[in-house]
Amino acid sequence: MKNFLLFLSVGLLLSCETTQMETSAGYHMDGSSYILGSDEDNQIAMDLVIAYAEKNVDYMVEMMADSVTYAPPTGGISMTMSNDQVRDVVMQLHSPYDSIQRTIWNSVPLIRKGTDFTRVTVAFSEKRFLKDGTQENLRIIDRIFIRDGKIFRVNQWDAEME
Repeated sequence: MKNFLLFLSVGLLLSCETTQMETSAGYHMDGSSYILGSDEDNQIAMDLVIAYAEKNVDYMVEMMADSVTYAPPTGGISMTMSNDQVRDVVMQLHSPYDSIQRTIWNSVPLIRKGTDFTRVTVAFSEKRFLKDGTQENLRIIDRIFIRDGKIFRVNQWDAEME
């Protein structure tokens, strides 16, 4: 009898099919909904945030699409650059600083139903150590757009921290 129950239990476990349900993760103003994106896209976005601070331009170039659009935090005009220009732009943005330290607080990957890309929102703090010896402390939110494992857009917002 014990063997029969063991056999039946194993059979039931093997015959169970697991399904993943898409759970709503919010709504867009047009009425469409979001679902959670992948851990892989989430990791790509977090790695990009840290790669920028460490001036790891090789990783950044590797993870960028053929062209990428950057919307700066202070408004103004977004810039679209080819993958070949990423290195020069990063080095120019880093030019006032000796170093930058970033600490990620959280990140959330979302996909709006009906689209083919993930938007990962990454919130983090940033300490900028300027070449003149001063320091800036910011809180930053990056929204990083990823399609087929490649970053094609970065929107950024920032504010001073106390």
